[in-house]
Amino acid sequence: MSFISCAQNYEDVMLWRALKHIKKGFYIDVGAYSPSSDSVTKLFYDASWRGINIEPNPIFVTPYSDERKEDINLSVAVSSEDGEAEMFFVSNPGLSSLNQEIAEGHSKLGWEASPSVVNVKTLTSICTEYCLDKEIHFLKIDIEGFEKQALQGNDWGKFRPWVIVVEATLPMSQVENYKEWESILFDANYLFAYADGLNRFYVSKEHKELLPAFKYPPNVFDEFKLIATEQAEVKAEQAEVKAEQAEVKAEQAEVKAEQAEVKAEQAEVKAEQAEAKAEQAEAKTEQAEVKAEQAEAKAEQAEAKAEQAEAKAEQLHAELKATLLSHSWRITAPLRWFKFQLMLLRQHGVVARIRALLNKTMKPLTKRATTLIIEAIQLWPQLRSKIILILNRHPTFKIRVKTFINNKGLTSALHATTSKRAESNDNDGVAEYIKDNLSDENIEYREKIPKERKSKGINDKKKTPLEKWFY
Repeated sequence: MSFISCAQNYEDVMLWRALKHIKKGFYIDVGAYSPSSDSVTKLFYDASWRGINIEPNPIFVTPYSDERKEDINLSVAVSSEDGEAEMFFVSNPGLSSLNQEIAEGHSKLGWEASPSVVNVKTLTSICTEYCLDKEIHFLKIDIEGFEKQALQGNDWGKFRPWVIVVEATLPMSQVENYKEWESILFDANYLFAYADGLNRFYVSKEHKELLPAFKYPPNVFDEFKLIATEQAEVKAEQAEVKAEQAEVKAEQAEVKAEQAEVKAEQAEVKAEQAEAKAEQAEAKTEQAEVKAEQAEAKAEQAEAKAEQAEAKAEQLHAELKATLLSHSWRITAPLRWFKFQLMLLRQHGVVARIRALLNKTMKPLTKRATTLIIEAIQLWPQLRSKIILILNRHPTFKIRVKTFINNKGLTSALHATTSKRAESNDNDGVAEYIKDNLSDENIEYREKIPKERKSKGINDKKKTPLEKWFY
């Protein structure tokens, strides 16, 4: 199973190789530094191990409280005795130490060192408080030149970690200093297991079966990946995601640019169309103005022609009036009438013209004479009786009298006469008889008379003067 190494020098790889069979083990990290960066215990914490993190630098209190909530996080220094001590906090947090000489060496290299009093406890005190009933699977010590004092402060007969990892060189150098304190571990029945150039690993005699795990340095068979590599890969993936997002944004921007270009082209087309419409409207306006001017000119011309026609009409009227009033026109009037009559004779014939003249002259006389006869009949009852008797004996003649009265417009005279007679309470007589028999038989007469004439053998060509008058 692959895992990620977070330690500075593969310490967690060596410890995992020896102790990976332990489920939910326990560790103590003296000089824990950061909960994630260069951490020997992060791999184990992520694998459900728990332990004690000891780091006196106050800048790491909050990170451990946030990231290692199930661990015991102690902000104290570790030495051979309990109490207080002056600690020198270097601007590079990983170089802070209780050793004044080492802190002064860091100052000479340009690091700023600030002394501060801190609480100090021994490993015995810490283990007595937190580990009486716990098996300690590994102990790691890295306290910048103060490792000897830390080892001296433990009761090795009572608290025996399975594996111990101790920094074996002076800070920021390859100068080994493990000989100052290695005897303490040998005297406590620990066996040397492995050295990596920075640290030395020791295994208790009770668990010497773990020694083969430290035979070789970290290698490909450990199936691990460095946190730096993991972070680089994550950053690469993030960069790739960002690149894809940037590419998507670029494509979107390109699409928007194309859309904007299309809209610009559409706007340009619309502007051209609007301009064309404006030009067309302007042309139509000019044409309308021209037509209006032409119409106005035609109106003026028509008005002028009307005035000319009116003037000419007045002139002709004056000339006609003068002509009609002239002596020559009056003198030649008989000649014109005679000429007109000759023209009518040529068009209609002599007989038609004589009949027309008779109708024109005799109709008013006939109408007046008939009216006088009707009035006379109304005045003399004996005459009226004889006329009625004659009309009844000759039905055909009676019908022709009715038709004649209707055609000559004498019905109104009969009505007027009858009204006068009605006012004098005289309801008998020819007027009433004619009135009662003439009101609705005109059309009937027009249909019956031709049949009657044929039945009686009357020839239209041999009409008497009276028949011609009535027919």
